[in-house]
Amino acid sequence: MPSRRTPASSRTARTARTSGEARSLRFPGSRRTLRTTLAGAAALTATALLATACTSNAASPSGSAGGGDAGGKQTITFMGFYGTFQDSFTKTVIKPFEKANPGITVKYLPIQNSAEVLAKLRASSARPVADVSLMDSSVAPTANKEKLFAPLDESKVPNLARLVDTAKSPDGYGPGVTFDSLSILYNSKKVKKAPTSWNDLWDAQYKGKLAMPIADTRGVALIIALEKILGGDYKKDIDPAIAKLKQLSPAVQTWQPSPDVYTAIQSGDADIAVGWNARGQYYKDASQGVVQPVLPKEGTVTQINTINLVNNSRHTAAAQKFIDYAIGAEAQKAFDDEAFYAPVNKDVELAAGTKERTTASAEQQKHQIPVDWRWLTTRYTGWVDRIKQEVIGG
Repeated sequence: MPSRRTPASSRTARTARTSGEARSLRFPGSRRTLRTTLAGAAALTATALLATACTSNAASPSGSAGGGDAGGKQTITFMGFYGTFQDSFTKTVIKPFEKANPGITVKYLPIQNSAEVLAKLRASSARPVADVSLMDSSVAPTANKEKLFAPLDESKVPNLARLVDTAKSPDGYGPGVTFDSLSILYNSKKVKKAPTSWNDLWDAQYKGKLAMPIADTRGVALIIALEKILGGDYKKDIDPAIAKLKQLSPAVQTWQPSPDVYTAIQSGDADIAVGWNARGQYYKDASQGVVQPVLPKEGTVTQINTINLVNNSRHTAAAQKFIDYAIGAEAQKAFDDEAFYAPVNKDVELAAGTKERTTASAEQQKHQIPVDWRWLTTRYTGWVDRIKQEVIGG
């Protein structure tokens, strides 16, 4: 009697239906059907993802690379000067800001100087390495022109209205956050008669004991001071100041003290130097008077550090909130009392003892040499190059 076996095709179909597996691929035409089904599903998925991305980007702030300001915990990166500046700024500005704004964390990215900031921002303009950055007022206009920084929204930074005039940006970019001045530094244990004049740098007793880190804004400011002493006009001709510095070159022990000029003076590696007053005052206390800053009798130059919103930041609202806090009266007083900068906010009154040691003191204000920093922006690089080539390299 013939066997009544179930046809193979029926067994296959039944097995596939029972197991739920894709054994139906054995049927003619099933591969085409599956490919079509998978392709359709992939297209639907891609469409859904694209729609989600468009919705997300539409909700992002203008000029940002994506979300970040929409809510939740955010981290913004602040690019600021290293060393004692970082320590004081973290303690008196960043930590209180984070406490008042628990949804925002501030990461500190230390840098050496404004030239390094400019280089880092140029190299990362599409996806910047920072959201907020410090920069010297003589360099900042270059960054503004290259659109590395973005203008501030006055409604997001209301403390802009409380700034003194010299701290305001006429173009709406980052304002001043510190005022400082150039000074002479000396080691009180090794130098018995304190210098009083810029001319004292040329005194024969200091030959081979000078630290002169002037291949930056310090050199530019020194040129302006020397032009005044020599009776010249820095806007017309800086040759006299360059020639004067070239005469000093043989007496210089180092043009680049390591790790910095303040440590070199404190340790006795150098007897006398040029540097910034605020850090000099800070090291005066830290060294128990070994480091001494001096305001030369001919006067000095005020230097301004600006605080800026980096263009293409993904956290523009949080970044501007931080800038607003940093230029506010509370942060300004706390930081300046700690680090000896002069305040940019008109509502701040420093302790009398602190004020006398800053560029805000009546004595320093009386001896300030006026500088047109906006004019100087277009000459800054050329001046620094001349210092490097004709003074240091000559």
